[in-house]
Amino acid sequence: MSSTANDQPAKKRPQLRCRASGNFTEWLAQSGGSLAITTYTSGLLVLVSSFKDRLRFRTVRFKRPMGMAVEKDRLALAVQREILLFKQAGDEAFRLSRSYHTGKVDAHDVAFGRRGIYFANTRYNAIARVPAKKKFVHCWQPNFIDGLRRGDRCHLNVIGLRGGKPAVVTAFCATGQPRGWREQDRFTGGVMIDVATDEIISGGLCMPHSPRWHHDRWWLCNSGHGTLSHIDPESGTIGEVCALPGFTRGLCLVGNHALVGLSKIRRKHILDAPPVRKRVKKIKAGIALVDLTTGEHTGTLEFLDAGKEVFEVVFLPKLKRPSIE
Repeated sequence: MSSTANDQPAKKRPQLRCRASGNFTEWLAQSGGSLAITTYTSGLLVLVSSFKDRLRFRTVRFKRPMGMAVEKDRLALAVQREILLFKQAGDEAFRLSRSYHTGKVDAHDVAFGRRGIYFANTRYNAIARVPAKKKFVHCWQPNFIDGLRRGDRCHLNVIGLRGGKPAVVTAFCATGQPRGWREQDRFTGGVMIDVATDEIISGGLCMPHSPRWHHDRWWLCNSGHGTLSHIDPESGTIGEVCALPGFTRGLCLVGNHALVGLSKIRRKHILDAPPVRKRVKKIKAGIALVDLTTGEHTGTLEFLDAGKEVFEVVFLPKLKRPSIE
């Protein structure tokens, strides 16, 4: 497997240590499933399951693992220059079925749709599909981007699907200027864009990620504020659901609960988030469990050493002890 730990240079890496609090362990045990989490700066895909009221962890190393998507017995994973497709083979193990070489596109998010596997082609400011032969099939880009241009201009990072089709994307700003997202006000310029109409559904966001359609509305991470929020599909009004102790990125909605990725912040980095730093004394990395009916943060899986920056979390229904082979 070209992207696993066997191909990484041999060097000492911090081991993943975790701590669960609140009702996180209880919720996962009762959910009937397990979790997969990517921590791209640590190069880890973390599988979390519950056994006899205790959490169990398996880690697999990849080169820069980021977006993930699950559909029935398939798991898609974006890694450096590839989209990997895994399938279950009659048990709880995912085995590599196919790898798609995309080249240097800085793929962030992936999603299963009616026409195949879509991904956020961040380097080209576009939505793309994995092809049979070419590196990628161009599908859509915002109308403020003039042509399929190389170079991350607006930091288009995540796709939200609805009815099997790309419906919205999030981006750090609405600009076609070279390196625009790095130079403009990324703390107030974030947008969620309607793919069908090219209209900005909601603006004024702070480095947004992870739009997901659930319970007849859009939910997303207003990452720089460290919040889980929802957006009214008609008015575009954003409402805060829960303020969390980290840079929020990665979102999975399971019934009346949300699993929200938390990341620590690198000061004086392009993803530094002053709004979170001002609000939270101790910033955490891991996964927050949020009750959508009350907006309460009810539990946390905290990463204590490795895994400081989470990108995605997905729920694996009916899988009690998943593995990647």
